Formats: sequence, structure tokens, C-alpha cells
Amino acid sequence: MAEWSLSDNPILADLQRAVAIESINPALPGGDRGEAAMVEFTRAFFAECGVACETEEVLPDRCNVVATLPGRDPDRVLLFESHIDTASTQGMTIDPFAPHIRDGMLYGRGSCDTKAGGIAMMHAMRRIAESGEPPPSTIQFAGAMDEEHTFKGALALAQSTRASAVVVSEPTDLAVIRAHNGLARFLIHVTGVAAHSSKPELGVNAISKMARIVTAIEDEIETSYAALRHPLTGHPRLNVGVIQGGVQINFVPDHCVIEVDRRVIPGEDPLETVRPFRELLARLASEDPELDAQLEAPFLLDNSMETPEDAEIVQVAAAACEATLGASTIDGVPYGTDASKFTAIGIPSIVLGPGCIDQAHAAVEWVECQQVLDATDIYYEIMRRF
Repeated sequence: MAEWSLSDNPILADLQRAVAIESINPALPGGDRGEAAMVEFTRAFFAECGVACETEEVLPDRCNVVATLPGRDPDRVLLFESHIDTASTQGMTIDPFAPHIRDGMLYGRGSCDTKAGGIAMMHAMRRIAESGEPPPSTIQFAGAMDEEHTFKGALALAQSTRASAVVVSEPTDLAVIRAHNGLARFLIHVTGVAAHSSKPELGVNAISKMARIVTAIEDEIETSYAALRHPLTGHPRLNVGVIQGGVQINFVPDHCVIEVDRRVIPGEDPLETVRPFRELLARLASEDPELDAQLEAPFLLDNSMETPEDAEIVQVAAAACEATLGASTIDGVPYGTDASKFTAIGIPSIVLGPGCIDQAHAAVEWVECQQVLDATDIYYEIMRRF
């Protein structure tokens, strides 16, 4: 590991310590250690500043970690949530766990997504605790596991929380995000007939059949999305992200599968967005008796999120940004976050964090240090005002 030096700023120094911790999601390449070390880091942080902290096991040996600071009104709870798992480090061109600071940027896996926001939330909560003055509402910080795979941490929190509102940390360049997209992910299988490649006419090439399906998806389904638009999150998106098929070059392949990621705008039902794909496959099969295609039930569905602009948490967050930055932006984004798990059960939620989504999962991931410091001030102001 390349040598790196610790910042003199306690917020940035703790972010460096957090980035140096390997916490890749166990479902992803390199995720053998999971989030456990980040759980212990978070518990130690809150123990040092005298804030009660506990763990909630979600899966065997995989926990959410929740800190609670009582407020003047115990019936109002403001939850700050940031996921503690990261994406894989495969494809990175820098040392993922050497959090160098250069030219005002802090580098490393998770620096942007979302350890920067999590550390800023933790330090804002510490500032409130050390002030000796209870906040208006009870403040909670939750470090959630499994955001990078199936959101089980946030789903568990949504079942147990008493939150009146939620602030979720994802990189938003410190904009207040009140709407984002959901998703539907599913597989399409094509079954062919194997044969020797010297006599391909004796087989049915599953890859060739799948190629026609992909082309039809792009030409017919994807083009239809131009007529659908949400004012904050834009058009639905579609990506065929994985294709697998064939055994070796001189076999006619008898199987091919693709993985499809359909992004769902607010107002759409994630499951209903899969129906056009089923209808397309049925039509193509009616036109080609050799086509045997099946769409599996989606393996992941996630709701979109939309919180009214006049919701208290939106307005308080905008005011906090105004107080800190001199300006605020209320907007929407095309990606999804843990926030939708809370809005799905009626809890007003926003997404607000340092960094740019373009750096998340990137070969060179970084976050602007000043944004991390500004985020700490913004979170502190939200805690004081809500």
C-alpha cells in the first residue's frame, strides 16, 4: 500500500481512516471482509464522544450500526443514513485504500460513495453532542449495510425506525435531492440447439437469437421512453449490462442470457415496467418458431422516490444550505438510493451529500475536501433546525 499522511483536520483525518478500511460488499468481487470493520469504526467514534450506539444484525455477521442522541422532543426523530459498504475495487487505477489528499481532493474507494457523507454526518452529530444543548428532535445516525447489492440494510431500518424524516448521504454536490428513480432488474434467457460449427444449420444459435432481441429492445422499447419524462429525474433509462452464452468457438451455442437494468421514474410501477419486455418476446416468438425466449421474474425491484418540495425536511435542508453556502439547489437525480425505502412507507426523505455521482464506482474515486467540510456544517444546521 502506498504511503499516505493523515490530515490535520479531524473531519478529513477520520474520512481518511474510513477510506483505508476495506468494506467491499460481500456480494461483489473482493468483498470477503464485508462491512464489519466499518461497524467497529463507527461504534468507536460514538463511544469516544459519549453518544449511545448499537448494532442491529440484518444478515449473519452483517449489521447496521445506529447512534442516537436524544432531543427535546422524543416523539420526533431525524435519521441521518449513510451506507458503509462500497463497490468493488476491480478496475481501479489507484490504490483503493491509500487515501491521499492532493490538490484539495481525497482519493480512494468509498471516498465519494459514501464515506464522505457518513463521516460528515457523524462529525455534525458529535458537534451537537459536545455543545451540551439537546437538539430540537432526537438525532440518529445509521450506517447501513448492503446498499451496493440489494439494500437489505435500509430495508431493515425502514421496518424498525420511528423517524419523522430521513437524510440520506449520496454524492449530490450538496444539492437537496427530493426525487430519484427506482429500478427493475431481470434476466432474459434464450435456449437454442447445440451443433458442431461445421454444420451450424443443424443447430439453433442462441447468441444470434439474443442479438435480435437486444436490437428489438433498443429499437422498440427504449425509443418509447422519449414520451415519458419526470420534471426532476428525466426519462426512464435502460441498459443491457451483462451477456453470457456459448461454450467454445466450434459449438453452436445452445444458451444465452442477458441482464437488463430498467430505471423507473417517479409515478411508474417497477414491476409494470417489465411487461413490455414480455410482450416483445411473445411477439418475436410468434414470428420465429425457432425462438425460445423466457423472461425471469425480476430479481430486484426498487421504488422511485419523490418528496414534496414543501415538506419540512426539504425546506430545512435548503435553509441549511443557504446558511452554509449562500445558495441552495432543490433537484432530482436519475440514480436510486436508500431514501426510497423510507418514502415507500411514508417518511419524507431527501438525499444530500458531498461529492459528484460521476466519481462513484470510478477507476479513480475522489471527493472534494471542502465539500466534506461544508457538508458537515450543513448537516449540523439541519440537526439544529429540524
